[in-house]
Amino acid sequence: MRLLVPPLAVAVALTGLLAATNTTAAAADRGSKPSYRLDCDGNGPGSTCTVVATGKARPHRVEEFVTTVRSGDQVWARDTLYTRDGQVRSRPFVLPDKDVTVDVSLTSLPEKHVGTPLRLMAWNLFVGGTYNRQENTGENLAQMIDYMNEVNPDILFVVEGYGSGQKILDGLNAGRAEGDRFASVQLTTPEDYSVNGDNLWLYTKLDIQKVYPRYADADISSFNLGGARLGLPNGKHVHAFSLWTWHDGWAYGDTHDAAVQNTHGLPRTKTNEQILEGDNLRRVAMGKAILEKAIPSFIGDDDAPVLMGGDLNAQSHLDWSEQFANAPGHGGVVLPWPYTKLYTDHGFMDTFRYANPDAGRYPGRTWSPYHGMGAIPGRIDYVFARGKDVRVLGSRADIDRLPRHRQSWLNQPYPFYSDHGSVVTDILIRGKGTGPDREPVTEEPGKGRHIWPAEPAGRRVPPAELKATASTFKPGIGDPRNAIDGKLTTDFHSDYPAVPPQPHTITVDLGRVRELSAVRFQPKLRTNMNGTILKGMVQVSDDGITFRDVTPVEWPRMTAPNDVSLQGLSARYIRLRSDYGIGGASALAEIIPYEKA
Repeated sequence: MRLLVPPLAVAVALTGLLAATNTTAAAADRGSKPSYRLDCDGNGPGSTCTVVATGKARPHRVEEFVTTVRSGDQVWARDTLYTRDGQVRSRPFVLPDKDVTVDVSLTSLPEKHVGTPLRLMAWNLFVGGTYNRQENTGENLAQMIDYMNEVNPDILFVVEGYGSGQKILDGLNAGRAEGDRFASVQLTTPEDYSVNGDNLWLYTKLDIQKVYPRYADADISSFNLGGARLGLPNGKHVHAFSLWTWHDGWAYGDTHDAAVQNTHGLPRTKTNEQILEGDNLRRVAMGKAILEKAIPSFIGDDDAPVLMGGDLNAQSHLDWSEQFANAPGHGGVVLPWPYTKLYTDHGFMDTFRYANPDAGRYPGRTWSPYHGMGAIPGRIDYVFARGKDVRVLGSRADIDRLPRHRQSWLNQPYPFYSDHGSVVTDILIRGKGTGPDREPVTEEPGKGRHIWPAEPAGRRVPPAELKATASTFKPGIGDPRNAIDGKLTTDFHSDYPAVPPQPHTITVDLGRVRELSAVRFQPKLRTNMNGTILKGMVQVSDDGITFRDVTPVEWPRMTAPNDVSLQGLSARYIRLRSDYGIGGASALAEIIPYEKA
């Protein structure tokens, strides 16, 4: 049945609607049958709700609740929660426009046999935190280490250590108590170094019991995979691997172009089938070597949990399913990616998507806080976990500097510490131990969700009635007339390298004084976002000589259109002063003025 809830956050009992299951496990017993209700802020689809579940609180016991919101086989929300008082509240979720059921399971555990919590972090550091040697002051690496200490992972999977490995270890351990220190393993061996040197590293607070030997065959080497067996405080162990797989067949770029083309009714440059073939150039073979050869050779028949983190250069089949075809930025594109599905088929959980199953609400972007987030959710970095005793408590993707670092000069050219976002996941390994010891990480909903806003009110001024000039432009392909030609596939672009340096201006002559309602600035719709304008000033003029400021603008590193309200202002000329654009350049696909109808 469709779940209907009254407005004003009224709690609703779900008797008869919920499928409840009591589970058992070693050292666990059946909890009392839980009761459930929803707290919602509205009535029907689009409402934001939480599941409130209540069981029986018992002395010296911890209750494990698992809540799942689903429509058939489509999961929209999922939580694993622990409590000593018998009541939990899930994270908020949005009711889909479909019939839903809520499943709740309850397991009661002895308070000293809940499990061991672990925080996992996976991150590609972009040549050791140096932005491919562009940032050579060392300040970014120092801030990066400060951020790592803020996250405080138990296991850190690193890609592109590239010469910073020991500095990171020293920075992580500075000032730490003896029982809270990290150890590290350089996993990429010298025979597999790239031009930049070493690649994969593993940092951990756990006891490193064994480092696995170099594995190499026709498809992978220690440049792609390496790991170690790590001891848990309760005497058990886990297997931990850092990994990186090849970027040939650029999954992000091809998907980006397809979504943009679908959204704007442009001809497709590649079919879905051609896009999916990108995984088969190298990544599928690499994945089979990792999952079917290398890892089995390391762990044999050991059924201890396996944890992996790294940069796959691949999109997720879980994100690009039919369920999310109309999610913001997806443009109706459905892509059953074969590479990431290999990990699911081999029993691994994509921990971010497990904790945040609604890919529309939680896109989990990791590509690219530096190069630009583009038009689609680029999620190419992962933390995987496999094992019957593994419970995922929460996961998030970080793409912004810590607040205390945003005043640094680094923040404008380098808004995060790397060109990749990091993935942080909290898990629990069930067994001996007192359970979670800190609040699990959570992803913020809506980061980058509203990708294509509705068109501004008013009458669009026809391109034929407009003229454009610019203070600088790249002859031919960067002509300012490209910004008023009504075509999303042509761009204005400042001369590059940027001569003169910013600020740059582009001015649109409306042909006569008009009463304006808004103006839309459409960034170029390419995966190469060089020149995308991030800061500037919108100005107007009646004579084309004297301009007055209307409003300062600060825009995200995305290809979404940026709309500025002009509220009935009268003018003949509109000018955008570009104070800062990616790479020191200025670029736009279109400037679209709207006049009052």
